Amino acid sequence: MKKIFLITKLKTTNIGNEALSHEIIRLFKDTAVDAMINVNGRPFGLDGYLPSRLLKVADPIQEFERWADKIVQQIQKEPEVHFKSDDGRVQLLKSSGGHKVDKWKSKLRPIKRFYNSLLVYSNEYKQRAMMLKQADWLIYSGAGEVTDGYHGNFSDAHVLLRQLIEIRVAQKLGIQTAAVNQSIFVNQPLSQQILAHVYRNMKKIVIRGVSSRDVLIKIGVPADLIEMAPDSAINTSFPNAGKVIKNKNRVGLNFSNHVKINEAQMQQIIQYLQSLGKEVVYCTNEPVGDAGIIETLTKKFNVPLLQGHSNYKEYAAQLSECDFVISARVHTNMLSMISHTTVIPIEGNDFRLEELLSGFEYPLMPIKSQEDGWVERLIERVEKVRANAYDFETFFNTRFQEHKKLSLRNAEWINLF
Repeated sequence: MKKIFLITKLKTTNIGNEALSHEIIRLFKDTAVDAMINVNGRPFGLDGYLPSRLLKVADPIQEFERWADKIVQQIQKEPEVHFKSDDGRVQLLKSSGGHKVDKWKSKLRPIKRFYNSLLVYSNEYKQRAMMLKQADWLIYSGAGEVTDGYHGNFSDAHVLLRQLIEIRVAQKLGIQTAAVNQSIFVNQPLSQQILAHVYRNMKKIVIRGVSSRDVLIKIGVPADLIEMAPDSAINTSFPNAGKVIKNKNRVGLNFSNHVKINEAQMQQIIQYLQSLGKEVVYCTNEPVGDAGIIETLTKKFNVPLLQGHSNYKEYAAQLSECDFVISARVHTNMLSMISHTTVIPIEGNDFRLEELLSGFEYPLMPIKSQEDGWVERLIERVEKVRANAYDFETFFNTRFQEHKKLSLRNAEWINLF
């Protein structure tokens, strides 16, 4: 029996991450033959391994390897335990309550990291280490996006570095490793160097599109390790999916915090939609990240936030009622399409949405908000959608269904080993 140590995001404010994690866990449980699965979140207790420490040495990869060797030596001293099945628990955190606690945690974090830098790993990591040691496979799903951040500074890449250290430790312990269900958005040269060092030692990599594949190949990951498959959230279903009666007057609208937009542009889009007789509601799968936009739209433009959902399936059900959805967020678009709701996509400052939709063969590619005149092009796009200029019926009934089947490749490959 294969013992699979599956890593995905278990605590999140992002409904899209909730969908991705739930669905990748279910996919492995349904697909992996003769396997015992232990689901885990991010590796806490390794936060003493700071990116800033690698920036101070002449050979960062050598230092990274030294860290991994030190952790391996400590893990090998830990008591033997029985590998057990554990489905994990995906928690969707609410923006209300707990947010102030997070601010206090952020103030204490540097102290905790300094203390943990004096240890091989903290007690917080010990139980996880003992379970990892017993695994045959470590499979890293993450939260859909492998990134070193948007700030252009390797010293901020704490989350990525911790996870790559753990994967490298597993490889040194003789555990086979794989990465699935993700896009690659890593810009800093040192991040790319470490990512390539770890990923080229994997047995399998399944990413969400061509752009991510090209990034991995460019930084030195062998092409024969890489396969493409849609995000696992595409398999979301909810009661009465496909039978929901659409509200032709309601339009879902989302600007993420990565969209280049000012208040005058917001007003232009909202007033245009209202001139069509549309009820405009703001919808987001990341309410914490979009809190500033939510405040602006509700207070200045009287655009309400879509509410009344407590999980990703309920959110998808509400999106399915819209006539169409204009959105910059990957999973708001995906959870709209689940029930054949047309999305008019806007790209922020990366390629993830274009990668996703081109992989789906979707009739509309995202409008890039970083380009001048994008609001006018968005309005033209809406007019074409209203005039039935695109063949959405064929897409939803044929192409989209084919890609849902392809998403099984995120887990099916495990049965070949």
